[in-house]
Amino acid sequence: MSYLSSEIQKKYEEKDKAAKYDNLFRVNMAGKNYDVALSQLDSVRSVYKKSNPSIANAMGTQYEIFIKAKKNKNSQTDFQQAYKEEFKKKYESLPVKSQIILTRYFSGDTEKTKKDLLASLKNDVQNKDSIDLKKAILLCRSYNAYIAGPTFDIALKYLKDLDSRNFEVMDSLLIDNQISIRVVLNKKITHPESTILTNSIYPDNEDVNDQKQQASYGYHSVYIYPRGKYTSNSAIEPFEHEQEDINKVIDWVIKQPWSNGKTGMIGGSYLGFSQWAAAKNIHPALKTIIPQASVGIGTVDFPMNNNIFASYCLRWINYVTNNKMLDQGFVDEDKWHSVFKKWYESGEAFNRLDSIAGKKSEIFQRWLKHPSFDNYWQKMIPYKREYSNINIPVLTITGYYDSDQLGALYYLRNHFKYNKNADHYVIIGPYDHSGAQGYIKSNVKGYAIDPAANIDLGNMTMEWFDYILKGKAKPSFLKDKINYQVMGTNEWKSTSNIDDFDKNKLKFYITSQHQLSLQKEAHKDFTSIKVDLKQRSNAAELLKQNDNVIDTQINHPDAVVFSSDPFDKPFEYSGNFRGRLKLSVNKKDVDVYMKLYEKTQEGKYFLLSTYYGRASYAKSSEKRKLLRENKETDITAVNNEFVSKKVAKGSTLVLVLGVIKNPLMQINYGTGKDVSEETIKDAAVPVEIKFYNNSFIEIPISLK
Repeated sequence: MSYLSSEIQKKYEEKDKAAKYDNLFRVNMAGKNYDVALSQLDSVRSVYKKSNPSIANAMGTQYEIFIKAKKNKNSQTDFQQAYKEEFKKKYESLPVKSQIILTRYFSGDTEKTKKDLLASLKNDVQNKDSIDLKKAILLCRSYNAYIAGPTFDIALKYLKDLDSRNFEVMDSLLIDNQISIRVVLNKKITHPESTILTNSIYPDNEDVNDQKQQASYGYHSVYIYPRGKYTSNSAIEPFEHEQEDINKVIDWVIKQPWSNGKTGMIGGSYLGFSQWAAAKNIHPALKTIIPQASVGIGTVDFPMNNNIFASYCLRWINYVTNNKMLDQGFVDEDKWHSVFKKWYESGEAFNRLDSIAGKKSEIFQRWLKHPSFDNYWQKMIPYKREYSNINIPVLTITGYYDSDQLGALYYLRNHFKYNKNADHYVIIGPYDHSGAQGYIKSNVKGYAIDPAANIDLGNMTMEWFDYILKGKAKPSFLKDKINYQVMGTNEWKSTSNIDDFDKNKLKFYITSQHQLSLQKEAHKDFTSIKVDLKQRSNAAELLKQNDNVIDTQINHPDAVVFSSDPFDKPFEYSGNFRGRLKLSVNKKDVDVYMKLYEKTQEGKYFLLSTYYGRASYAKSSEKRKLLRENKETDITAVNNEFVSKKVAKGSTLVLVLGVIKNPLMQINYGTGKDVSEETIKDAAVPVEIKFYNNSFIEIPISLK
């Protein structure tokens, strides 16, 4: 291992700092270069220190203690005694929030680790004179886990004893014989206190640590698991009962002697949706919500994007409904891509996707019966004037590359629309789905975020709870209602209303010369595309396409591309673009997409925003109105991603306009029937679209 460690470091190169330091730490540990290894571990931690200090302080602790015990044991002290001393020293040096999460670093199956290590030695090393660099690094990692693994049980015993001094855990409680909850009480609190609630459909062994983190800020914590999950024996029906069940739990909580009658909610994705569900019929004891990356169920992002169902929704349904915990087959992307490819190439109806995956799904079939935003979806979340009754403070967090940004901003816009005095704040920056929930990455899909964007969202959310539930100062970061990071400037800005971004716009018309022009062409003309919906030979290529923010080239099949002239000065693009497409189609319906890029002088494409939409729902997501074949109509393209970025001098805008045909979404064959029931037999002749040159997009620009 010493020789291997030395040779790896001669060859190893890596641009990502976190990955580089982490791998070098593991490699040096395997080679018993302990001082160097600890130095590299400190470097790994420094990468995460600003955005997530609790994790940064704790990561690698299982190896740090092992190394120091190895170094400091002597003839008078056996290893176990040295380990205990080093463990105590490290534990006491950590802040409480880092102490709480230590258990995650001491998990592992010693026998499995040994088995995997022996397999790697046999397959990658034995009788060979060389080893692939990546496999060599993995071998070092496995070796470290093997030699340190036997100490994990010792550490877990210490942690259990130390942890019990601070927290009382009441697990597997049932409310109304249907709703499973876990309560974590802060034992240092001697009087009734506020409770933080989280409603999660994702039961996990780490949840109790998340609760202890919440409680460590001076609160009690309750995790709610929807019907059928964790210890509940009810049927699992995602999204359908939160509005009712969360209120039942709040009723129970405020009757407990440790409760002061005030609650707040937090969580991301499904957990964010849950808070809006609870707000539909708001409980008097619910004083604030912090929805992060909130699913806009049935509206704009999940399980359908502007009324177009995504193949991913079946993968997610299986993940949460196959058992009381989580189906680990969810992470097998190759398996799911093979399912989507098989469906795409077969030409079968979308409602056969579950059967192709191996079994019928009652929930999947139920959802497909509701392609409109109808009463089925409306009863899950606030609808229209119900937002006017939401008078509690709200802190929404989302990201420019958050897959549920459309949902998060849907709730925000409706809250402001129906409640002019809404006390609603937003933080939005260059974050993906996990980043908006506090796990901020320094590099998002190829884009290196500005240092200013790397903030501690976890601490900020607890400052918000202190502000609302304990009467402390409002988080100083929140300068106004809408707080957004302008990419490329290393600055945050703020404004009072989401509609402020619509005040100043540049209008670009598409031309018959494939240009984006500030002037409309004098004579009416069109750009046409023809797409053969029966052609399915490109499935593998489509599934391999990345979703990078920055690319050196773009390749979008079944589309036309329009470009603007270079800009003669830089400007700030902040907000959502809007499009008005004037078109005619030889079908009764069509699904279209728009992708808007900044193309830099260096030839790089920076993705600004994406729109997907079904033409028959362009006027209303609640009611389908079919097109008249070959008759001119118009589509208003809204509900695309919000973004804020400095557009450089010399850059151009590039608009890609096309027809949706890929394995990851429904295929609309244009017959006017339920799209989920259409098959490749309905394709008939290719779809032909004429995009007329009075079509335009408007981009938001800041004049500040």
